[in-house]
Amino acid sequence: MKPKLHILLCCFLSLSLLSIASEKRALLIGIDKYYDSETERFAEWQNLDGAVNDASAVYDILRAKYGFNEKNMKLLAGEKNTTKKAIIKGFNQLIKSTKPGDQVFIYYAGHGAQITNSQFYELDKKNEAIVPSDVLRTNEYLLDVEINDLLNQILDKNGELTVIFDNCFSGSGTRGKININELKSRYVPVSDLDIDTKFEKKQSAAERGALVISAAQDYQFAKEYKDSRGQSHGVFTYALIKAMQASNVNESAEDVFKRVNSIILYNAVPRQDPVIEASAERIKAPLFGGVADPSIGVQIGVVDAENKYKITLDGGSALGIVPGTQLSHGEKGTVVEVTSLFGVNGSYCKIIEGDKELSEGDLLKVTKWAPYNKNRLKVNYSSAGINTTDLEKVKELSKYYRGKNLLADNPLEPTIELLIKKDDSDKWVALNQGNKDVFSDNVPTSSDVDKYIKSKNVTGKVFIEIPPSEGVYKEIEGALVGQAKVEKVGTNARCDYQLIGKYNQSNILEYAWLRTSATNKDDHSPLPEITDWLSKEKTVLLSDFALRLGEVKSWLTMDVPPNNACFPYKLGLMKESNGEIISQGALVEGEVYTVSLYLDEKLYDSWNNEDRYIYIFLLENDGSMQLLFPDRNASVENNTEQIAQEKGDYKSTIKLVEAGELAVSPPFTTDNILMLSTTSAIIDTSIFNQTGVRSRGSGEDASLESLLEEEDTRKTNSVSNWYLEKHTFYGEEVN
Repeated sequence: MKPKLHILLCCFLSLSLLSIASEKRALLIGIDKYYDSETERFAEWQNLDGAVNDASAVYDILRAKYGFNEKNMKLLAGEKNTTKKAIIKGFNQLIKSTKPGDQVFIYYAGHGAQITNSQFYELDKKNEAIVPSDVLRTNEYLLDVEINDLLNQILDKNGELTVIFDNCFSGSGTRGKININELKSRYVPVSDLDIDTKFEKKQSAAERGALVISAAQDYQFAKEYKDSRGQSHGVFTYALIKAMQASNVNESAEDVFKRVNSIILYNAVPRQDPVIEASAERIKAPLFGGVADPSIGVQIGVVDAENKYKITLDGGSALGIVPGTQLSHGEKGTVVEVTSLFGVNGSYCKIIEGDKELSEGDLLKVTKWAPYNKNRLKVNYSSAGINTTDLEKVKELSKYYRGKNLLADNPLEPTIELLIKKDDSDKWVALNQGNKDVFSDNVPTSSDVDKYIKSKNVTGKVFIEIPPSEGVYKEIEGALVGQAKVEKVGTNARCDYQLIGKYNQSNILEYAWLRTSATNKDDHSPLPEITDWLSKEKTVLLSDFALRLGEVKSWLTMDVPPNNACFPYKLGLMKESNGEIISQGALVEGEVYTVSLYLDEKLYDSWNNEDRYIYIFLLENDGSMQLLFPDRNASVENNTEQIAQEKGDYKSTIKLVEAGELAVSPPFTTDNILMLSTTSAIIDTSIFNQTGVRSRGSGEDASLESLLEEEDTRKTNSVSNWYLEKHTFYGEEVN
């Protein structure tokens, strides 16, 4: 034991020393003025007013609140210090000084540009770029691929990286305090340049663990404005500073971003949707190191609180919010209740407790989930129970028939002829070929069952189904009561899944959820027949399985508003061998398919021309969910304005190669691919991802209901601003 203790002690000391030695480092770049911009040749060029102010403001809050030391911070401002050469020099100095474990922050405010590259791998064939101060002299931009290489060098040194861009194209009615009539865009036009260069596609910094936040989508303009004192700021950085001031240093990056987005929405800034890119783990961590409070739960940003009886929230059905859901602001002691929903990602609420006013950017924590009133996953986990004495008897009975090679391990095995279980009347019964016979109140003995088998001429296998013990029942009851997407039903009511138990080959008691309509034949159901088996010590996972299945069912059974906006793009799978579009049904073994969009000409003729964000996700037969497009788990490069247009016209077909190719091979399953189109970006794309409830393969061990209540009162008409398509596919063997 001593050598192990020594190793652990050394590891602990090493980690402690690493923590002590780590530093916070920052490179901030602000560019207002550009060389030669005032000459007649560049009369259309627009210098900025607020980029340096923004970089300086972020610099100050890093020092004052987040513990950055000036010796490890560099602010680049003024034409001389912000040339391409100077910016790259600043990056290289930062890379050189970075040590493992350092918190590294990079901020840029200035012009952005989109540059045509006919050989680029992205759908829009454009490189995004930041614009150095000497670009009018050199015609050299700092391209996104170059920036990514620099960021990856920091990650190569195991620095923990946070990057914020406040410029145009940075993502890959008046109200509020910002006068939208005086906004200036951080954008320069580059219409006649095609760099025509092929770049190798590499992992982005976000994919490797960095947190990257951008002021706008990569086809939108980031804007700046003048405040009441006449000082200019970027709209995004204004919101960021307010959010950082209002939050604590250990608030998760996700929650800080929610504050930012809510403030921008409050100010009604047109066509500027900020973007956050990061892994699921990184987005839950604070901006600059440390550990976020895991008990916070779901929080939603306040967009507008001027009317306490109709407060606007930046969150709704997509997050499981429905009328009746309650949220609270801990410090202010204010409690609100959701009264109605609008669109896919918004809701209205009213104050029901507390007298302190809320303001834009406040975060409210969900404290009471209101259950959906229909289409929840219905589950039965009988309260009849089984005591310890009876469990031991069932265990011995299972061992006996396993020894005779007659015990089945899966209730769906086609060789099963006899099912022994405890029924609703608390009696042990035998089910055989549609007949039901009662043994007694007691667990039948092996002698009782042998006699029954002989009398009924049973030649197949036996499955012994065990009800949940009292302890298991109480644990699941505590975890599932009041859940928005799961409903407990009685033994006589129709249900989707029933909890059953068995003794496995090691004589260990295990439980699983069995779909009540499941058979030993493939019925092409989108829900799994049975979940993985789990021991009674893992009851919490059984509850989690039910919640995941509830999530899947909520998408599959969601009531969808009519496509009265006539959004023209539909989802299909393109067969690579002949270009045929498949929208439903069988996929042939050996073929390869690409996720694609195709234009419906009839809808196109009546379309209201409002572009949409596209989210395509897979609901697999094992209960898992996976976002296929956009492929970076962020709302980036997924708007039809960006991906569907070519020389001003909308394409008839769009191959979404980023979503990956689908190859059909055994084991064949039934899966669903869904496409959600919405006029507003969804911040939290994790709602499209979850792990499954059973192992896939051949015998391996292992929120939306109320969208029907469309109330988008931000619009003056009744046109729905979202739509959901559901497509069922299954593999088919080639004969």
